[in-house]
Amino acid sequence: MANRHGRHPWKEAWKDLLDMRRGDRRAFSILLGLCLLAAAWVTWEQWIRPPRLAPQEAQALEVVWRSLGDTGRAPAGRAVQGWEDIQLFPFNPNGLPVDQWVLLGLSDRQAEAIHKYEARGGRFRTKDDLGRMRVVDPGLFALWKPYIQLPERAEAASRPSRGQGWQPRDTARAVNGERRERRASPQALVELNAADSATLVAIRGIGPAFARGIIRYRDRLGGFISLDQLAEVPILRDKPDAVEQLKQQLTLDPGAVRQIPINTCAVEELARHPYMNWKVAKALVAYRGQHGPFRAAEDIAGCLLVTDTIRARILPYITVE
Repeated sequence: MANRHGRHPWKEAWKDLLDMRRGDRRAFSILLGLCLLAAAWVTWEQWIRPPRLAPQEAQALEVVWRSLGDTGRAPAGRAVQGWEDIQLFPFNPNGLPVDQWVLLGLSDRQAEAIHKYEARGGRFRTKDDLGRMRVVDPGLFALWKPYIQLPERAEAASRPSRGQGWQPRDTARAVNGERRERRASPQALVELNAADSATLVAIRGIGPAFARGIIRYRDRLGGFISLDQLAEVPILRDKPDAVEQLKQQLTLDPGAVRQIPINTCAVEELARHPYMNWKVAKALVAYRGQHGPFRAAEDIAGCLLVTDTIRARILPYITVE
């Protein structure tokens, strides 16, 4: 709306705002340029710049490339994958399947060496325990370290002070006698493949959540063939102490394992197994359609996508009958 002089108030306001001296205009231009630069920098940092490695990962890369030397090859006896193939994720090395070790950068042979160490009673209690393995490259270990779900160092068992948990000598002897009696009469072992939820909950160390997780994974597997597979149960993957405690109270009947008929199963049935995936299951069914029924379970090795690791893990769960 124009005023009595025929001028619009907003035009007058803009004229007053832009009516600056040369020095003021120069300062305004500099300020505007700085604002544009700041906006461009924020845009680059937030949406355009490629992601940077975390400090631990950058340090690990530097260690590994130093170990490779000028040739670009790994030292003798070591196998280091291309960095684009390594997948980092939180993991507990105790009972970790071979295929997950391969994702972390080890070869099948190196992963099998770790499993042999565990089969002889070996166990990783701290992060540095894993770093002492000969098959683990120092650079890879540095890259893994932030992701290893183990403590940095072993925690010393604290003794109760006289004011906390201290008992008179006679009382302590009575308690120790009760403990010896309990150890002298061990609880009967529970067969894992046939136990229901109520039976599992009755075992020391298993609550309703553990029982549900074990039964759910057992149903996906078709049954356990080794107590070491308890470490694969999602709710137990980061609880090696709990797994060791449960293994002492359980037993297995391998004959109770449910097998998949490899010559008649559909892709969907095969792909649901934890040791399979859709891509390999589809390739196996296609291989069966092209070459005819499998004569023996070991014949699945003829399919190119079936690696030695997959074959060794899935064989107990398939049948040609």
